[in-house]
Amino acid sequence: MELKMNRFVHFLVLIVLFAYSSLFASEQISNTKILAKGFRGKEITPSFIVEKILKSLPDKPCSVNFQTLDSLANAYSYFTESQQPFVYIPELGQLITIKRGFWDIDRYPGYTGDNTKNNLFIRYSTDWGQSWSEPILVYKVPVGTQFGNWWARYPSVFAFNYDGSPAYVYTAPATNGSGWVGFINGLYYQDNFFSSFSRSFTWKDGNRYNWGGTDSRIVGGMDGGEPFAMAVGTIMIEGGLPLTLTSHLGYRRTTDFDKWTEVIPPQWEASNFVVPSSPTGDDSLRTSTIAGFKFADDGNLYMAAYANFAAISSFNRFYFGVSKSTDLGKTWSSFDIAPTNLFDAYLQQYGLSVSNVFWQLPQFVPLGNDNYSFLVNINEDTTKTFRPYEQALHQLVEVYKQDGVWGVRKVADLSGYVLAYVAPTSTNQLGEESQLVRTDDGRVLVAKWVDFVDVVVGDTTYKRATNDIFVAVRRTKDNFWSSIKNITESFDYDRITWLPDRVPNSLTNIPILKLESIPLPETDPRLRQRMLDTVPQYVKLGFFDVVDILGVDEPQANFDLTNIKVYPNPMDDYGFVEFYTEGSVNLRIEIYDLLGRKVKDVFNGLTSAGFQGVSFQTNNLPNGNYTLVISHNSQKIVKQITIMK
Repeated sequence: MELKMNRFVHFLVLIVLFAYSSLFASEQISNTKILAKGFRGKEITPSFIVEKILKSLPDKPCSVNFQTLDSLANAYSYFTESQQPFVYIPELGQLITIKRGFWDIDRYPGYTGDNTKNNLFIRYSTDWGQSWSEPILVYKVPVGTQFGNWWARYPSVFAFNYDGSPAYVYTAPATNGSGWVGFINGLYYQDNFFSSFSRSFTWKDGNRYNWGGTDSRIVGGMDGGEPFAMAVGTIMIEGGLPLTLTSHLGYRRTTDFDKWTEVIPPQWEASNFVVPSSPTGDDSLRTSTIAGFKFADDGNLYMAAYANFAAISSFNRFYFGVSKSTDLGKTWSSFDIAPTNLFDAYLQQYGLSVSNVFWQLPQFVPLGNDNYSFLVNINEDTTKTFRPYEQALHQLVEVYKQDGVWGVRKVADLSGYVLAYVAPTSTNQLGEESQLVRTDDGRVLVAKWVDFVDVVVGDTTYKRATNDIFVAVRRTKDNFWSSIKNITESFDYDRITWLPDRVPNSLTNIPILKLESIPLPETDPRLRQRMLDTVPQYVKLGFFDVVDILGVDEPQANFDLTNIKVYPNPMDDYGFVEFYTEGSVNLRIEIYDLLGRKVKDVFNGLTSAGFQGVSFQTNNLPNGNYTLVISHNSQKIVKQITIMK
C-alpha cells in the first residue's frame, strides 16, 4: 500500500539534512495543573553498551509498515494526553488530524511562508487513512495585532456536517514564549478559517479567572439550526488565591464562532471539590482535572473528572466522576462518583491499598446510557512499601461503569519504565502513552500503550533494551480483556503514538500515528529519537490488525457475592455498595425504612465480573435509620444504615 503524501515532505528532508541548526527554540511543557497528579513510571535510557550492541545487529523490520505522512518543527504538536489531535467523524466518514507546521522561524528567520510551528493545519482522509488531503491552514498567527504573539501548541480537532459541508472546529493552548496566555479557538468552513481567543474573564461572582493548564478537548455539531462548538478546561482565579477558587472546571461555547462564552456550571464549581491544602509558587495547586470530554452513542455529552470530590471529602482521595449533559452542553448533571473503596478492594489481592499506589491521569470513553470506561496506569509507591521496583505492581487497569455497576478490571502488566528524553525540555509528558478507544459501533474497546521489552542476543538478555507498542481488546459485553499484542517488535524507539478515538469495526487496518526524529547521517539515530524540542520530526502513519486476539467469552455459571461492604455509615449525600463476584450475576439493591416501606431502588440488573460497586445518592432521604437489602438468587444480605446530614 502506498500513501499519497505531501510532496513538500521530501523537500523538507533535504533542507534539514543540509541546513539544520541546533539553535534552541523554546517550547512550553504541558500543564494540567493538578495536585498529586501521579507517578508516570521511571524514566530510563538503555546503557551505552546496549545501544552499541543494537547498532551492530541487522535491522529488525517493524510489524507495522510505517510511512511518512508529514513533517514538524519538533515533537510538541502531539505531546500531551489532554489533547485530541487524531479523530474519526462517522457522519463525515473522515479521519482527521491537526498539527503544527514545520518551519521554526527562530532557526530559519529567512522563511516567510505560513508553514511555521506557530500555525495550525488539518489533514483529512475519507478512506481510513489510505490517502490524505494536503495540509490545510486553519490558524495563522495574526501578526501586528494584540494576539500577534499567540503561538499555538497541543491542538485538538473535531468536525461535523454543516449544510452539506464539513465544518472543522479546533482549539489549542497558546504561549507567548514565556508562559501560557490563553486558548486559540476556531472554525474552518468552506475554505475559510475564523479564529478567536479566550483568556481571562469575569464570572458572575465578580472575580477574574484564567483558563488554567493545557486541556484542549473540543466537540461541535448542530444545535437546532445553528452550528456550535464547545471546549472544556480547568479554571483558576487570577493570582491563585483564595484556594477555595482554584479548582473550578468550565467550558467555553459558541454558536457564532466570534465570541466564545465562558461558563462555570454549578456542578463543576470549585465548591464541589476539596479545597487544596496550601498555595504553591508554580500556580499548580488544584484538586480537580479533566479526564475526558466526548459524545456517546445516546447523543449525550459526557465530561469525566479525576478529582478530590467534596461529596466524599472524608476519604480525601482523588476519584473518578462523570457529569452528563442531555442538551448539547448547556446544562450538566452532578458527578456520578465511583465507589471510594472499590480501588482498595482491587488492590488488596496484591497486598496494597490506594495509599501506597500512584494512579495516573486516566483516559476516558463514554459508551452511552451512563456506561463508561477509564483506562488507568497504576504504579506501586516503593518508597512506602520498600519493595524492589521491578517486583512492585505496575499495571494498566480499566475502571468502568456498566449497567449501573462500577468495577475494576486488569488490562495488562507493565514494566513500570518509560523512555527518558534528552534535555533541555526532557520530561516524558505522555508516560506509557496509554489510550482507550472504541470501535465505531461501540461494541469493542481497544487499549494501546508503549512499554519496554528485553532483547536477546545469543545467550545474553539485555533488559529493557527498547520499547514497542502494545494493544489489547475487550468486547463491551465481555468480562475480561484479551491477551496483549506487540504490534511493532522492532529495535526502534516507539514514542508519541496516537490512535483515533474510533477505529474500524472489523479491527483490521487500524491507523496509528507516531513521531520519529528526522535522521541526520552524522548522528546516532537512537540517540536522536530521544531528542524532541530541538529536532524536526516525521509524522509516521501505519496500520495494524487486532481481530486475531479477540477471544470468545466463557459461558457464565451461577456465582455468589463475596466481600460485601456498605459505606460510609453513617451516610450524608452519597452511599456505596461494594462486592466481588467471579462472573455476571443478577442483582437487586433496595432501601427500606423502619416500617418496612421501600424508599429507594438502588440497583436492579446484571453485573459484570470482578471487584465492583454501586454508588447512590441519599440526599433526598431524611435523616434516620434504614435497612439496605441486597438480593441475588437465594442470597439476601441485610445491612443497617444511618443517614445523617
